[in-house]
Amino acid sequence: MTAEQVRMELLQSQVCLVLVPTKEFKIAEMILILFLVHLIAQASTSSVGIRSIEITQPGEGTSGSNLPVVHGIRSCGGNGQVLEWRFEPCTATENDELCKIPGDDNLKRPGEIDFIPSRDISSLGLRLTLESDGEAKTVFEKALSNSSVQAGERYTMHATGGAKRDLKGKTVTIQFILFNVDGGDVEVCSEADFLVI
Repeated sequence: MTAEQVRMELLQSQVCLVLVPTKEFKIAEMILILFLVHLIAQASTSSVGIRSIEITQPGEGTSGSNLPVVHGIRSCGGNGQVLEWRFEPCTATENDELCKIPGDDNLKRPGEIDFIPSRDISSLGLRLTLESDGEAKTVFEKALSNSSVQAGERYTMHATGGAKRDLKGKTVTIQFILFNVDGGDVEVCSEADFLVI
């Protein structure tokens, strides 16, 4: 076979691929379109949002955060320990355990959670669940990059997020779950109630 024949055969097979898609290609294309529609629908209907996430290990002698503390956090499972939640602009006192946050579509408000894992984990995932009007809904679930942790060490998860306007006037429970990506075991689960104003 000459080089010209090889070139013509390649050109013909490429045209064939473009002009005559297989049944499997059509099915894969339809699945992709349905998945994208689902993602768009989920993003537009979620009542809370997260813009960025990062896990760091505070250095010795570093000063604490200036963000307001969220009071009334509760454990909901896992062998790790949550030390503290902080969220701007949570307005509450130790006597008033309900943190008040604005429902104004501002998803760039800073938040932090200090935690201590019970074991070494090479990759953590985060699941955030919102309970409102008696219905629980997972609003975020993702493996976190650069999330390797060691047992017994203190870490801080930094995130930006917030509540949307459709939650105004409601009391909601937010559940924060850190899990081991390898196997899905829950390492830390903590929850708190918020009044969206």
